[in-house]
Amino acid sequence: MFFVNCIKPIMIKTSEAQVRSSTSKAVNGAVQTVINESNIYDDLIEITTDDEGNIIFIQVKSLMVNKLAKEISKVATQNLDLITKQGVSIPIGTLSGISVLVGVGPDITFHIMAISTLSSKFSSEFTSAGINQTNHRIYLNLQTNVELIMPTASRTIVVNSHILICEAILVGKIPSTYLNSDSLDEMMNLIPD
Repeated sequence: MFFVNCIKPIMIKTSEAQVRSSTSKAVNGAVQTVINESNIYDDLIEITTDDEGNIIFIQVKSLMVNKLAKEISKVATQNLDLITKQGVSIPIGTLSGISVLVGVGPDITFHIMAISTLSSKFSSEFTSAGINQTNHRIYLNLQTNVELIMPTASRTIVVNSHILICEAILVGKIPSTYLNSDSLDEMMNLIPD
């Protein structure tokens, strides 16, 4: 009864917290490993300009985006497999359930089985950065589902990561007229009071 009422819940919560933290580190580490170039924007985006250098349109290089997502998923899965081999360590004081003893004593390591699946999705964001400038950001949204199987229970842990992959400032022509207003009513009222 002591094991079921005291140790098991602590074991589950601590394991979940450690696996959630390790999963975030594994995913972020995978992104950092794969994206080791300083200018990846040019690899993912093709900008077409006219004869005067004005941007006509921006095109995503789908093949490169898919290749990048596949490589990040592969490295992240390898990192997550290492987590499983390490197991989960909990200090004896933490397992006692006594708050004063949390983190005290030698660690007890027990093996876990973690089965992970990753799904990735890219998103793009354009924001104004001035009269003639636009900030273009590309994000990778990764959802990692980890099925955590422990000696006492099993849990599904979902970790969502929203990671900035690259960004660039796109510069256009300076407009001859510029109106900036918080409301349409103010903008349309051009007659002074």
